[in-house]
Amino acid sequence: MCRCIYCNSDDLSVSDIISYALTGAKVTKKFVCHEHNAFTNENFERFAIANLDFFRNSLGLSERRSGKDIKYRANLVIDGITIPNVAVSGRTSIYEDKKRLFSAEHDGKKVLIGNVDKLKQKKGVCAGNIDTLDMSDTVVSVTFSIEQLFASDEMLRTIAKIAYEWYCYSNKINSFIPEIYQDIVDCVLMKRNVTEFVEIVVDGNLDYALKDICYLGSHGLFEYVDIDGYKYVILNFWGIIYYKIRICNLNSPNFNLANYYNLFLYAIDGEKSETCFGTMGKSNFISMPAKQAMQKFNKVYASKLEQLVKTTVLSLAKMKELIDELRKAITIYKQPPYDFARLVEYECNERITTIHVLLFLLGHEENYIFSSSFNENLKSFYKIDDTLTVTVEENKEYLRYLLQLHESGTLLNSIEEGITFFDKIYLYEKSNIKD
Repeated sequence: MCRCIYCNSDDLSVSDIISYALTGAKVTKKFVCHEHNAFTNENFERFAIANLDFFRNSLGLSERRSGKDIKYRANLVIDGITIPNVAVSGRTSIYEDKKRLFSAEHDGKKVLIGNVDKLKQKKGVCAGNIDTLDMSDTVVSVTFSIEQLFASDEMLRTIAKIAYEWYCYSNKINSFIPEIYQDIVDCVLMKRNVTEFVEIVVDGNLDYALKDICYLGSHGLFEYVDIDGYKYVILNFWGIIYYKIRICNLNSPNFNLANYYNLFLYAIDGEKSETCFGTMGKSNFISMPAKQAMQKFNKVYASKLEQLVKTTVLSLAKMKELIDELRKAITIYKQPPYDFARLVEYECNERITTIHVLLFLLGHEENYIFSSSFNENLKSFYKIDDTLTVTVEENKEYLRYLLQLHESGTLLNSIEEGITFFDKIYLYEKSNIKD
């Protein structure tokens, strides 16, 4: 029987150990009371998650309750016109949004921008006053602070909460043991300074050991006993940053010179796995206060975030989202004048990459192994480790190939066959994912 791991209450609810807002992997357990589940969410977790909305959108995550695309605040520049500080889920959401119009200034005049059908419904607007904007070079500009993303009190307490709950989950701890876990519980419940418990690992040896294991968009966790006698959890967040969380004092320093660790991986596509790795030398991963680490290694984390945004993470969830958007474009494409530009979303790199992967997948239909995951099949077909990077130049070259298919009248049939095959993959994999 479980009781709350924060207070021993038996009024339990199911806790998302790693919030589903941050992963495609479902990691839950009914061992946190309703009061403390609400406390962590309302006081810091939801704020930390909101700061990451742009990156969550890039990873193909969705709003948990509605399943809708994640919106974030951004400035958009469309055909030379700037639309400031709007909630969008990408540039497509501007011209596909049939509920909102966006106000901007152009040449000293106020203008409205949005879906043509919606504009026509606006009082005082006639067809002659509507101009078509070129969406091909639309710029989505998001401003953020790396320190706010990864070193704010809200984020550090969210990390402490994940680490403590995951530790209890992994070790089958089903109640609050105050003589052991009072300090970390007080940290999570905002009774202690979080910087006493959560730091950022700046140990190059750990980064090197796990660089080919902890992938972009995924989470990796393991526990260990340090030479200082404390039990810690290391959390690799989205393949970008390593947090070190102090869980409890064992009063038994680890002086072993050869150490082995069980690493648990939770992938963006819902896949869960376990591996192990080892280190030689004293059990101690060098860390420093989070804000200090952010300042000292700002360029390192900025570079990893840039890679996260620019790289198509091999994710079943992300591919499903992109293909659902492609379905909408196909509906328009089937109608005269068979607008190729709308189909490829005005030469949007993400749309072209989606079609590229779809047709590439279709070309390997006979070799697809359903007993392996979507990720594993694509890694095998593309001969890559974890991410598929496609340059703008490569997409431009592929666009010319798609245009040839369009002109020959074979493009639509090829894409629809690709979508049918992907749907088969998606339904099979979803029906076989275990909680």
